[in-house]
Amino acid sequence: LKDSRFQLVNFSDNELRVSLSNVSLSDEGRYVCQLYTDPPQEAYADITVLVPPGSPIILSQEDVVSEGNETELTCLSMGSKPAASIRWMKGEDELTGW
Repeated sequence: LKDSRFQLVNFSDNELRVSLSNVSLSDEGRYVCQLYTDPPQEAYADITVLVPPGSPIILSQEDVVSEGNETELTCLSMGSKPAASIRWMKGEDELTGW
């Protein structure tokens, strides 16, 4: 337990339990519990880390558009895992046909 984020929760003859605080994406992966018997035994746990999306950011080509013209809006949501699902709404109606 060289990482201070790992804490020993329980240690007994039949259980070794640890906790991990401040989990980050880099903690994702396979963890191994080794039992030192003859022959040695191992059990595995695959940990998936989910990351909520950040607040969406909307970029606009123009702040004011003349009637009849065209403009483009871009919505960005970065840093999530899995990737965020983005949809456009105008009032209560979802914009479709993309």
